[in-house]
Amino acid sequence: MTSIDWYNTADVDDRKLGIKKKQIFIGSLFFLTSFFLAQSVVFEAAVPFSVPFWAIIRTKYREYAKFVLFGSLAGCFFLGFGQVVILALQIIMYECIMRFRYWRLPQSIAVSLAVLLVQFMWQGAMYQGLPPVLVQFYVGCEAALALIMTLFMQVLFVNSYEWFTSHWTYEKLGSGLVVFAAMLTGMQAVVFSYFSLPIFLLQLFICFGALVGSVPLATVIGAVLGTLIGVAKLSFTGMLSVATLTGLCAGMGAKGGRFGVAIGSILPSVFFLFYDATLPLDSVYFTSIAIGSVLFLTIPRKYSDKVRDKLFPQREEVLIARQNWLTEHVTYKLEHFQHFVQFMKELVFERFMTAPVEEAKEVSPMNTCLSCFRYDHCWGAQNNGMDKLMTDWFHMKGVGKESAIHRVEEQMRYKCVKSTKIFEELDTELYRERINGQYFHGKKMIALQLRDMSNHLNQLIAEMKEDTVSFVSVEKDIIERLKDAHIECFQLDVLNNKPGARKIVCALAPARVDWEKDTTLAERMILPILYEIFNEPFEIEKVVACEIPFRHIQICFRSAISFEVEYDIYSMSKDATLYSGDSHALFQLHPGLFAILLSDGMGQSKEAQHESRKLIHLMRECLNYNMNPETAMHTLHYVMSLKQQDDMYATLDFALVDLQHGDLWSWKAGGMSTYILRGKEIIKVESNAAPVGFLSISAVEAEKRKLKAGDVILMHSDGLFSSVADWDEQEETFLAYAQQVASTNNTIQEKLTTIMQSFQDYFEIEDDCTVLMLEVTHVVPTWAVFRPAQYSVS
Repeated sequence: MTSIDWYNTADVDDRKLGIKKKQIFIGSLFFLTSFFLAQSVVFEAAVPFSVPFWAIIRTKYREYAKFVLFGSLAGCFFLGFGQVVILALQIIMYECIMRFRYWRLPQSIAVSLAVLLVQFMWQGAMYQGLPPVLVQFYVGCEAALALIMTLFMQVLFVNSYEWFTSHWTYEKLGSGLVVFAAMLTGMQAVVFSYFSLPIFLLQLFICFGALVGSVPLATVIGAVLGTLIGVAKLSFTGMLSVATLTGLCAGMGAKGGRFGVAIGSILPSVFFLFYDATLPLDSVYFTSIAIGSVLFLTIPRKYSDKVRDKLFPQREEVLIARQNWLTEHVTYKLEHFQHFVQFMKELVFERFMTAPVEEAKEVSPMNTCLSCFRYDHCWGAQNNGMDKLMTDWFHMKGVGKESAIHRVEEQMRYKCVKSTKIFEELDTELYRERINGQYFHGKKMIALQLRDMSNHLNQLIAEMKEDTVSFVSVEKDIIERLKDAHIECFQLDVLNNKPGARKIVCALAPARVDWEKDTTLAERMILPILYEIFNEPFEIEKVVACEIPFRHIQICFRSAISFEVEYDIYSMSKDATLYSGDSHALFQLHPGLFAILLSDGMGQSKEAQHESRKLIHLMRECLNYNMNPETAMHTLHYVMSLKQQDDMYATLDFALVDLQHGDLWSWKAGGMSTYILRGKEIIKVESNAAPVGFLSISAVEAEKRKLKAGDVILMHSDGLFSSVADWDEQEETFLAYAQQVASTNNTIQEKLTTIMQSFQDYFEIEDDCTVLMLEVTHVVPTWAVFRPAQYSVS
């Protein structure tokens, strides 16, 4: 398919001048064609070939209809004023038949019927009654010839874009020869001294056909044109042999180049000059073919090459270009996959090899307690709360707060007489749980990574297949669906096929009315078809009316974004220090997917900040390599468990907002609750998963919530709520202020600032704190503003 440069607006003035010249040139050609078709003769009688030509041009090339009308009337004027009247009546009758609302006839039948009715009425008026049988027979022949010529012209005069985007078939070539032969019969009277225009054009076409297609094409041109011209004159049918042999000899001389074609085309005429004295091979004929041969020698080679490519396309060049593209595309995919594998190797296996963990023996918990004489006092009926202290110890060990751990251990030493043994067993149990958690997440991570790698390989293999290269199958599917809907799309390019970021450019034949009809066609018919194929909404990004290389409409579709997100961030460190343990990132993976990351490192030191930032960075790297979010969460759990002694734990609150369908996907690893404010309703998204690096045998599962326009999403770190005051009371107060402020018309920056100031008036923030506030709204399209034309009403 011929490629078209999209949206090329350089040198607009020069291009407009060139378009104007081209329109004048094409109009002149149509004028001359209609002029000679109006004077065409078959069986020595004038035939109405101008009516089929008018019907075709009126339908497919409306802007040139006036040239055809004037040319036809001018041609008929040389035949007599009566022919002008007959032609005008036939055109009017054809327009009436085509505009009849309740009876839609095919174009060829409408043309034939218009010729038949007008001629029958005209002859009836001339004979003042029913015409003779012979006249009726002639009228019937004219209607039949008009029908046949209309069918040939429908094959030849295709839509304007098909002249540039489709190859010339033998059917189209044969139709062109028939129409050209009809024109030659109308040129018989065009003779200047020793120069005859029809003989000159016949010689020129035969020689050009021999240069382009050698013997077969030149012979066909000579035989077809010679036959039709001879039949039209009902005499000199011997010229059929002359024209056929001229094509044969010219084609045989094609091996000798242009001069071989020119000399070979003249030899049959010289032979028949001595062989048959009855043929009209006079000085006019030889002068005309000599001029035609000389002019043939001056035709630039680029024109013959262009016609040869249209008639006999060279598929080798297309296949080589396709193979080069395939090699480059597959190489890029392999390099991208290689980088992904290298990233996984550095992220997991090298760290795993440098930190081997020996398998520990399983020890029953609280073995010392079972043999202790104070067992009943600690675990029996007189329970002194030892079980709660051990639970707190495990929790604080996971959180990593040294002060809290020290406080719990002091309470355990106060209540337990064998505290040293208990702490040893607790350390062993903690170690065993970590090993089990590491094993669990390691298995999960490897399984998910193998699944992702398998998806990469499947995609790579699919793209290497013949029918999926360069979106060919997708483009063919769309074009077929458009064709089923009777939408004339002659070129379609899928520029991006990534879900949520698709971009498709469609070239349409212009509508017959105006620009608004094309836009309505795209909105009402093409957009639903794209939605059915891709299962995602689309929108019209741009509509451009182009005149080069022919008049057409370019419409650019892209994945529609139904929602947009506006956000603000409130962040503060404990005691206004330079370092904060909280880190965050909000970014778009592509125009239809928005990512939110919030991490809280344990503590308020530089190390805590480094840990949370490292977690954010690793998560972004995983997402950049198209890793599944669940795989990424388990991978981070496993990698962070292989930490050195100076590493710490960190929570991770990860969310994806689907801006196309309005969905919120949330993954949490120790993160606080996420709140969705929808008017008076509050939707909480919670998870009991442990922080990243603190291994527990619990899956990281996604929570999905449906979003609506006007929803407010709130995400925060644990530093928002104080450990001194009641958490439920703080949460209720915070949400009450958020609901109150969210309904106002202030900016999101003002809203978040007001919420935090009001909340801090009642509760003190004693830790690093980060609050993310996001507002989800519908995307409002930018409508075109126009001013209707002003008409004066008298």
